[in-house]
Amino acid sequence: MTRAYLHIGAPKTGTTYLQAVLFRNRSRLRQQGVLYPGEHADAHFRATLDLRGLRFGGYDDPGVQGAWDRLVAEVRAFDGDTVIVSHELLAGAPSELIDLALDHLDGIEVHVVLTARDLGRQVPAVWQEMVKNNQTLSYQRYLEQVTGARKGRGARIFWRQQDAAEILDRWSRRIPDDRVHLVTVPPPGADPLLLWQRLCSVMGLSPGHFDATAPRVNASLGLAEAELVRQVNEALSGRLDWPDYAPLVKGGLAQHLLAARSDSTRARVPDDLRGWFDGVATEMIDALAVRGYNVVGDLEELRPVHGDAGAAAAPAVEEVSAAAAYALAELLVAEAERGRKGTAGLVARASARLSGRSRHLARRLLPDRLRRTPPPR
Repeated sequence: MTRAYLHIGAPKTGTTYLQAVLFRNRSRLRQQGVLYPGEHADAHFRATLDLRGLRFGGYDDPGVQGAWDRLVAEVRAFDGDTVIVSHELLAGAPSELIDLALDHLDGIEVHVVLTARDLGRQVPAVWQEMVKNNQTLSYQRYLEQVTGARKGRGARIFWRQQDAAEILDRWSRRIPDDRVHLVTVPPPGADPLLLWQRLCSVMGLSPGHFDATAPRVNASLGLAEAELVRQVNEALSGRLDWPDYAPLVKGGLAQHLLAARSDSTRARVPDDLRGWFDGVATEMIDALAVRGYNVVGDLEELRPVHGDAGAAAAPAVEEVSAAAAYALAELLVAEAERGRKGTAGLVARASARLSGRSRHLARRLLPDRLRRTPPPR
């Protein structure tokens, strides 16, 4: 019987890295009787959106409709031993959609794999990912929601996708405990390949047979840089649709420019909330310890490591201003370099087309394949 490993997340637990490694090694996996389905890197993402009926960034991606059925058809047609499906948005699926997914995989030995990381790193990481996806909730307000009555959209999504015990309760109702695998994310300073090695051990793969290097993807931001992006989102006020926002703000401003400021202060759990985080982590660890799940790593790695005192929920205004000046300077230098190569400058082009200024500024930072399309007049 074919085994299907559903790697369901959680978000911000190294999933982007693991998926990049799996996709890069599709040929080597096939040589060992393992299928990582999908012709494109975003196949599992689109399939998950289709299964869950989600519109990422409020955008109706034409490639989403039918993507889950296409992925399942490829899985069911495979005559090898092992299939791997991976996307972190599966973690938050409600019970009825979990049942639907398992019904579609009837006759296949399904295993569930959850990668989990300590809440001390998860809360700031998830907040800044929300900001990079065009949200405007401040870190301080987000912390109030997450640690309070858990009301508000951000808090509801966080706990549905990050409470490891509750997630595995939902996903294990029809799956024996010995086919439920919890992989803990190694602490800071650990071997960068250790997470990949742990995932391979679940699926019986030899990690050294694969190229586990991956480009720096989905890089984290400092607290001031994330706050700057949040303020940009407020200023944009929804004027950029997702196909424009993703390459310009998330990709260009956040992940390309601001993530390069590696010496900036990172968002952490504020000093006054450390006790609360420690208590919740203990409850989660205790709940997981009594289950019969296969734990790869150590549940103790789910305890927050707070570091030195002094963490705050908001950056100083001067720090945000410095991040803004850095980003603006980098954009101006890049524009000057383009101008020297004979490309019309942003300022000149914007001045010539004042009525369409925002649209044309945005187009200059779009990928080549999109920029080649003439702008509407």
